[in-house]
Amino acid sequence: MMRPRIQPDCTSRPTGATVSVRSWPRAAAIWWLPVLVALWCVTAIGVGQSEWQVDVLIPDTISVRMPTQEVAFGITHADYPPASFPARYGATLPEGGVLRVEVFSKAGGGWSLLLEIPDLIATAGRGLIPADQVLYRVNEGLWTRGSPLPQVIFTSVGATDDWLALTIEFQLELVGNESPGSFAVTTRLTALSDEQGP
Repeated sequence: MMRPRIQPDCTSRPTGATVSVRSWPRAAAIWWLPVLVALWCVTAIGVGQSEWQVDVLIPDTISVRMPTQEVAFGITHADYPPASFPARYGATLPEGGVLRVEVFSKAGGGWSLLLEIPDLIATAGRGLIPADQVLYRVNEGLWTRGSPLPQVIFTSVGATDDWLALTIEFQLELVGNESPGSFAVTTRLTALSDEQGP
């Protein structure tokens, strides 16, 4: 009995035949190349990011400023002696006899301005003029006699939006028994919140 022979398939590809492989168009590959490089850089290097809080502290404060603290009364022979005593003379320094004061406050509650006027001492050392013979008024209000002790001359509550402008005028009252000579006085103005106290 004869067995059938299995003939191998000797069919072969022609010599020199090639297998084609499909590839992306060149333009697409060029477009994607930078994107791939960027992704690689992000993956390789990583992204660093941090956050922090910024705190701002505006102090609860009161500040006062003025161009000068010196007050002078230029009395001349033309107006001294006066027709009668007591007689009052306006300050000649600061200019116009008006002390211009500015106050800035961030106080949450009430605050005050305190004025101290010491006795006027003669520059030559002979005698003095008591502080209560110096009179002042704030913002064209009532005239008040000075004192070496702190006197509240202005009060307010809360913060100011900007520098608050005030004016203080001075007068000197002469009663006739003052010694001749030159007298000078340096005033003191203090701003205090209610919590600080005088």
